[in-house]
Amino acid sequence: MKYNILVKDKARNHTCNENKNLMDGLSIYENLVPKGCHNGACGVCKIHISNGDYSKLKMNRKHISEEDENNNIVLACKVLPKTDMKIEFLPKTISNIDKNVYILGN
Repeated sequence: MKYNILVKDKARNHTCNENKNLMDGLSIYENLVPKGCHNGACGVCKIHISNGDYSKLKMNRKHISEEDENNNIVLACKVLPKTDMKIEFLPKTISNIDKNVYILGN
């Protein structure tokens, strides 16, 4: 079965099969989802789900805290739609580890 997925930050509506995660299902549409690893390692597909039911696989705690998960902030590559949904991709934040990276020059 296919469900309608409204990507609010892109103001676009497309379908996704219930047997595909949102990243895989929506990546066929041009300029809709960020390019990422599709397995939870990179965290670029962080979304907020404002409406709709879904099932989810285990989240990578490096990118999604329990509090995030309880507030419907998840990784699109780990979410399978069970109804029509409204989602929004969230910008990737710089972690404390990333902030401490220095580039040494000449």
